[in-house]
Amino acid sequence: MEAEGPEQQNQDIDFLIASCPWPEDARSLIGDLGITNERRARAAAMLAGASRSMTKAVRRDPGLLGVLDPPGDFATEKISLAAPDDADALDGLRRWKRRQLLRIALRDLLGEADLPTVGRELSLLADACFVRALEIADQGPPLAIIGMGKLGGNELNYASDVDIVFVHQGDSAAAARRARKVLEILTAFTPEGQVYRVDIELRPEGGAGALSRTPEAFGTYFDRWAVPWERQAYIKTRLSAGDPELGNAFFNAIQPGVWGENLEADTVPHLRALKLRVEESAKLKGDRELKKGPGGLRDIEFTVQLLQLIHGRSDPTIRSPNTLTALRQLSWGEYIDQADALHFTTAYIHLRTVEHRLQLRDERQTHELPTVDADREWAARASGFENLEAFQASHNRHQTSVREIHQRIFYRQTLDRMHETGLVTELLPDRLGQLGFADPDRAAATIERLTENLGRRANVMQQVLVIMVEALATSPDPDLGLIRLAWLLDGSFRVGTILPVLRDSPIAISDIAQLLGSSRVAAGWMRNYPEFARSLMHPEDLAEARTADDLADEAIEAMRSSGDDPDMQMAELRRFVRREQLRVAARDILGLASIIQIPEELTNIADVAVSAAVDSLAPQMPFAVIGLGRYGGLDLSYASDLDVIFVYEGTTSDDAKAANRVARGLLQQIGAQTAEGRAWEIDARLRPEGENGQLARSLEGYQRYYAERGQLWERQTLVKRRFVAGDPGLGSRFLQLADEWCYQPTFSEADAEEIRAMKRRIESERLGTGSKARDVKLGAGGLSDIEFTVQLLQLQHGHGRTSIRDNRTLPALAGLSEHELLDIGDRATLDVGYRFCQRFRNARYHLSGLSSDGFPDDDHEELLLARRLGYPSSKDLQADFQEITAAVREVTDRLFYNQSG
Repeated sequence: MEAEGPEQQNQDIDFLIASCPWPEDARSLIGDLGITNERRARAAAMLAGASRSMTKAVRRDPGLLGVLDPPGDFATEKISLAAPDDADALDGLRRWKRRQLLRIALRDLLGEADLPTVGRELSLLADACFVRALEIADQGPPLAIIGMGKLGGNELNYASDVDIVFVHQGDSAAAARRARKVLEILTAFTPEGQVYRVDIELRPEGGAGALSRTPEAFGTYFDRWAVPWERQAYIKTRLSAGDPELGNAFFNAIQPGVWGENLEADTVPHLRALKLRVEESAKLKGDRELKKGPGGLRDIEFTVQLLQLIHGRSDPTIRSPNTLTALRQLSWGEYIDQADALHFTTAYIHLRTVEHRLQLRDERQTHELPTVDADREWAARASGFENLEAFQASHNRHQTSVREIHQRIFYRQTLDRMHETGLVTELLPDRLGQLGFADPDRAAATIERLTENLGRRANVMQQVLVIMVEALATSPDPDLGLIRLAWLLDGSFRVGTILPVLRDSPIAISDIAQLLGSSRVAAGWMRNYPEFARSLMHPEDLAEARTADDLADEAIEAMRSSGDDPDMQMAELRRFVRREQLRVAARDILGLASIIQIPEELTNIADVAVSAAVDSLAPQMPFAVIGLGRYGGLDLSYASDLDVIFVYEGTTSDDAKAANRVARGLLQQIGAQTAEGRAWEIDARLRPEGENGQLARSLEGYQRYYAERGQLWERQTLVKRRFVAGDPGLGSRFLQLADEWCYQPTFSEADAEEIRAMKRRIESERLGTGSKARDVKLGAGGLSDIEFTVQLLQLQHGHGRTSIRDNRTLPALAGLSEHELLDIGDRATLDVGYRFCQRFRNARYHLSGLSSDGFPDDDHEELLLARRLGYPSSKDLQADFQEITAAVREVTDRLFYNQSG
């Protein structure tokens, strides 16, 4: 192959100059030094604008660029620890260090060494200098130099101070003399400058402490006197130079103090206060401060080290002194989310790169961005950005991201508990019994099962479970809650979704414990939708009821996301229903929603589902769904059916067939049993002529039926009616028809007696005599008494009084009271009874997963029900039940059955 001529070389060098960030500086340096070698030209071009101090040195001694030769040696990642052999050992050491520093800088600027490699090589360079300093110093007792801080983490800067402590064995006075000699060698000023600025203030007792200590003395100090910041500082330690056996003895001595099983109670508050003082010291510099300011390096380092202190006690795999390595370890162990670790990593590399460039310019220790625009432009280009605007945008993003993650993790409330706790495997049956678990041995076995086969997640799980078990102990059923937790965390996806929530949020731990210990139903729903756990981290979002419009928008979006397949759309709609029911259940159990809100929220979910299903069926004529019963009264419980009737507008047989197809389609879509479960049981048997009647009937057909054959019980049924879905105009016209027929000018005593007879028949047929007193729906003083009483009063007095026609029970009570049709005391009695019975039914359903209105037969189940309702014992629940229902029955006897006291 023919060699390149001078002309081609000049063209290549011209291209290099034109493409570098500082073409004028590069051209001047290359020209002045007469460089014709392409490799040296590239290095000189990058050096010219990046480092004024090193450029001056190269101008004085062009031979310094010889560190580039031969290329093979230049490309290696390690620096030889062989100390230079020079007649003037001290000056030779400084000159050798200077050449090696230039070598590392050129590898950095040419992109042949990434940030971790640069930090490692700078640290190895310091190690090599310490080795030589020990050789030059007087002989004495065995001595080891322990690297601390950035040196300890193999992440040294170009202009860093080096933090070290000395360890010796043998005569302390002789060891101190040798250590002082080493310091003199490293810090003495000569024409070649210092080897390093050395900081020894991290030794025990700081400046007042001994210059060197034995491993045993270090161990004693950490055992008795070390404070939290010292434990944090000694995470970043490694042997830098000296006797390896002595170094190992040092690490063995401090390990119990740094990584002891129990941290002092003030550890977390101490480190948080220290962090605030660090921030305060940099407050005036704002976002220019790369190290101490908000979103700076200290945010990352303090966060990493606090997590290491807390979790590293039981997990040696996360103890790396190197920040980037520690981030990988913490992420792998799931002590920090992978996304957060990635943000921290990229931001750390950005911030340290900028810091390197600022320090490299004049080899001066600085952590601040320049204030002058021209200098900031230089910093942007030196850091690899096209211009200052691009740099500032990226820099702001990194700072914002770092600050948000730091605030979220460093002040994570679970850390306040985790640093006090041991591992959950230390919770022996005796302790579990003390916490209130009825079967401590079974609970211990469940805990052991929970921590098996979790691999890297096991340690986080063990620490979280200590807090979780204590939270479960406050729930109505701790034993079953723990079993449900094991069921909930069955599967890698569920563990991966829920464990970070438990790790990060004590509020979520408490809430999930209450859900699992209170509701078999909520536990099952959460198992199917583990991502719901994340919403428990933000109680302010759960505190507000979702509006019907918001629900409708989300349901539509969910169905659209599943494409054009109708079956897939309905499956997605059912998933939406279950997720929203879980949200309501959580609001219910956690006391975030009143007993009035819960049925209305469940009704809104049903409305959205029915409306979406009607829209998907695309009726070809005006078609409306009318809700009746509890559904019509916005009074759904978790186990309620949806009572509906269907009305359409049309006159032909084809209209009737089409409307009935839509009705049947709706029954199938809403009521179908699928892998997602049944959205609701939907019941259309309250239509005219019941199961024998047409499924959908025209508005005119309803008008004829009510006028000719309508029965009194149907009038009562229409007291609780409302438009649900379909054509609003048609729905409004039906409601007007229903009102006119329902609330007629006269309501005779015979009519009233017919309704009383119907209620007696219901009580007789549906309740056995033994269970009558323990049923909150049909039993004496139950919901049926309240609703029949209210509806009879509405039928008797509703004509011309729209304010008492409310289809909801409690507002109807208010309307009757305002019209003096109901004594204020009676209203209060019925109101209290209604609320009590509704709470009872919901709690019963949560505990058993079955629709039941009676007390459990099992004594333990009854005790759990009492706890769920806030009673200390079953007797207290029974006493309240008897008192409330007796009062309701007295009002019912008087107002409904027309019996005097």
